[in-house]
Amino acid sequence: MEREITYPVAIVIERRDSRNPWTDHIWQVVEILPESPKHKGWQELPSATSSVEEDESKAGLNVRRFCYGPASVTLHRRLGEAYDHNILTQQPAIWVMLDDTDDSPVPFKLRGVTVDPYEAQGFLDAAEGLAERLPMPAPILAWMAAYMQQMPEPEQFKKRKRINFKREDDQKFGKDPIFTEQGKKLP
Repeated sequence: MEREITYPVAIVIERRDSRNPWTDHIWQVVEILPESPKHKGWQELPSATSSVEEDESKAGLNVRRFCYGPASVTLHRRLGEAYDHNILTQQPAIWVMLDDTDDSPVPFKLRGVTVDPYEAQGFLDAAEGLAERLPMPAPILAWMAAYMQQMPEPEQFKKRKRINFKREDDQKFGKDPIFTEQGKKLP
């Protein structure tokens, strides 16, 4: 079994106009593509309908989509328990973590793509950048399940037995004591 394996992916992010008076636009990761793109970095995609559900509240909003690649999802041999927790949920997920930058046209730099819910939680606790939880695409789920089947069962927890502490009454090493057991100083 390999120590770690990677799967190439691409990230699609949307920039939509906002109706909020305090912000001009909203950034949202909307899709993970289970193949690596031919370009590197952010590239604007041709105009298309938004992958987010179109309804009256979003009608007429300016939507721009950008694709980032290449990115990869990495599975490590020692994180099987975290992957199990993700797969056993009702909807297995994949998380995209982006750091803020001042670049244009997309003000984000990819930190990582993970299927480890604990790593994603750590990033969310930092409250910096952008983290999005997306449903895991079927090809990535099948790839992950195949790797998980190769993993050995985790070792069961064994509580250690306490070793009795034996106190030595007589001093065997070092200098002679300067106090008696009653706390009086010896002459």
